[in-house]
Amino acid sequence: MGSRLLSLFAVAACALAALSVAGASASGTARVRCATQASTLAVADCARMPVVASLDSRYVTGRPRFRYASRSAECRPAELVFYAARDWLRLGAKLAEHASPCADYYISIPPLVADKTNARPNQAWRIRALGRRFHALAEIHWATWQRWAYENGRSMFEAGVEARRRMAAAGFDVGAGDSWAVNELPSSVRRDVGNAREDAQQFLRGLYEGDGRPVQGAVFVIGVMHGTSNASLYKSTLKSWLSDTPFWLEVRRSVRFWAQEVYGDVRRWGVPGSASYVRRTYLNDFLQHAARLAAVAPGRYGIASTFLARSHTPIANAGWQWPSGLGWTMVTGAQMQAFVSSQTYAMREYAGTGPGPDRFGFAWAPNNATGMASAQFVGETGRLLDRLGSALTASGGSRFEPGTWAAADVVGASFTDAWRIFSVWDQARDAVAAAHRRLGARVRTILPRARPRPARIRPR
Repeated sequence: MGSRLLSLFAVAACALAALSVAGASASGTARVRCATQASTLAVADCARMPVVASLDSRYVTGRPRFRYASRSAECRPAELVFYAARDWLRLGAKLAEHASPCADYYISIPPLVADKTNARPNQAWRIRALGRRFHALAEIHWATWQRWAYENGRSMFEAGVEARRRMAAAGFDVGAGDSWAVNELPSSVRRDVGNAREDAQQFLRGLYEGDGRPVQGAVFVIGVMHGTSNASLYKSTLKSWLSDTPFWLEVRRSVRFWAQEVYGDVRRWGVPGSASYVRRTYLNDFLQHAARLAAVAPGRYGIASTFLARSHTPIANAGWQWPSGLGWTMVTGAQMQAFVSSQTYAMREYAGTGPGPDRFGFAWAPNNATGMASAQFVGETGRLLDRLGSALTASGGSRFEPGTWAAADVVGASFTDAWRIFSVWDQARDAVAAAHRRLGARVRTILPRARPRPARIRPR
């Protein structure tokens, strides 16, 4: 049942891709029109964009080309995870040029397009060459490996073990800090459709155990669109999922980064005239919704709650010029820079309330949907990467204040209260929480705006 649903989804995605690619520019950049109600990395596949290591030829050598942006010990430890469907070498180099000495950077590398069961060779060392705190993640394509298992009469555990073997053959070195990243657990796992959840458990176990050298990895988890007006059914499904203790026991053993896909929509952020701390609050309602729900779960959900308290890794949106799937980001380059900064500010603020290193990340999938000249698009996306790298480092410092660098207005933007319900467990209290939120918003309009508190520094 699960495999048939996935096959139907794949056929539909291909049909939508064909429709969207028909209007692509001569350079091959797709103008994505893949309809989806999910916050999903599948749109990158649907777009059929050329998979290139770098959009800028200056960043393809893998040579170290950076110095730490700051050598101060006054920064917060962090583990930062990045999904990169393309342009991963420039992403790595740009992050390295602005790198924090307190952060580890984990960058996914897509598999070969012709056969996604094969990891991409001759790339992992280029990420490691950027410094000892840079690590390559072999992207493991869930749907392809599930199909491989079914067609070859193998278990999903065996599929995971074989994926680890092919990773190693392609040059990914777990002893040097590399690992794997599953793209992506579909909604059928969350909803417990057919064998999907059992398949996921077996697959993660095989990926973790591999050839006898266990290594935890990352799992990208399909989400729901930021602009959703009613998330109550989704919340109910999440609550049921959190109750599956055997599943979370396996995940706790196998997974280091539970990478929830939360791709923000600029139309639910850039409300004209709103203060940075107000935008931060509304962003975190969405970015942290899974962790917040787990945090208020009753005691019998303890396995899932403790795992997510440690491993929840929200993957925010640095995907510029996407009309759907990765949130709506059809704005100017300057507006997108401010959006990236604001998301960083929000995730750092929330991470500072929990234990261990800060854990969050971004999806990087540049998409020239407006048909810019190639040189202009490369320049604009390069400046966006500079802002991303500097924001990640600055936000971990002791005197970080976002100020105007995280502010930009988007005409017609409005905040949403739909994600506030994840701060309470009982459905009956959701309406009360939403009413309190609306009251708080009205109070903020008549009170003086408070300055945001500086980031709290935890000892290393």
